[in-house]
Amino acid sequence: MEKLRTPAAAFLKPELEERLARHVAADDSFARDRMAHVLAGACGQEALPALLRAMVTDRNEDGDMLHVDVLDLFEAWPDTAFALSMEYTVSDDPGLRRVGLWGVCFFDSLGTEYFGLVADAACDPDPGVRADVMTTLGSSVGLGDPSRALDILIAGASDAAPEVRRAVVSALYGAREAAALSGRPAPDARAALERLATDEEATVRDAARRALAPATGWF
Repeated sequence: MEKLRTPAAAFLKPELEERLARHVAADDSFARDRMAHVLAGACGQEALPALLRAMVTDRNEDGDMLHVDVLDLFEAWPDTAFALSMEYTVSDDPGLRRVGLWGVCFFDSLGTEYFGLVADAACDPDPGVRADVMTTLGSSVGLGDPSRALDILIAGASDAAPEVRRAVVSALYGAREAAALSGRPAPDARAALERLATDEEATVRDAARRALAPATGWF
């Protein structure tokens, strides 16, 4: 990236950002990633707002170029990246709130400092944000306050939005034994999964039944 970062290249920042936004709107991930890479290389930390906005519609965390470039910028300019992430957690745009929470968790992967911020987002009005919180609390972030994390996940099993309930199933399944997430006994999590196994939404119901299947080695 450094070799692209020149005053002449930075001068093109508005045009590069406009092109990136067009590719995002067109759902052209290949062109999006290439343009994001050019923008990151040309503008460094100044590219972060545009790249984080590009992640709103497709926050692929499996190694696509956009994700890799964002992580590179996070590592190169952690103060800027963290400040932006915190700012986005209170954005009016639910997509940016999701990206902001993701960014905060990047810097606090064990939930030792900002667990409360993530936990409070479980009450967000947007179901996409709430679903992200459930997924996050099923990861190592939940270890920041294991008992509260499990309480939130169990409460999420009754969320009105199917996508949130699906995220709860995945979180509990990913945590394997609930005791790995909390010092409390596994039956709390099993009871939540048993309720979800009779959920009115087929995708939730099927996922919960798979999680409860003996072959998973649970409980």
